[in-house]
Amino acid sequence: MPCTDPHCPFLNREDDRCADHFQVTHLQHAFRYCFNNFKACPTYLELLVERRVRQVQANHATVNVQAVQLTVAGQAHAA
Repeated sequence: MPCTDPHCPFLNREDDRCADHFQVTHLQHAFRYCFNNFKACPTYLELLVERRVRQVQANHATVNVQAVQLTVAGQAHAA
């Protein structure tokens, strides 16, 4: 059965937290989590939460941008 999650999706990001796992002294962590069981990695969970918070903030900002007020012939109308 092929593995659907062969490695951590944050592996190719430029994040010092992940880069630290690829130092010679930390390679055991990389092989244990980054290529095998990344969903159990504390760094993965931290990065995932940060990504989701940014997505929620971006969605909230989009909603706020779409709420504009137009004035037509001296009357205010919400759009």
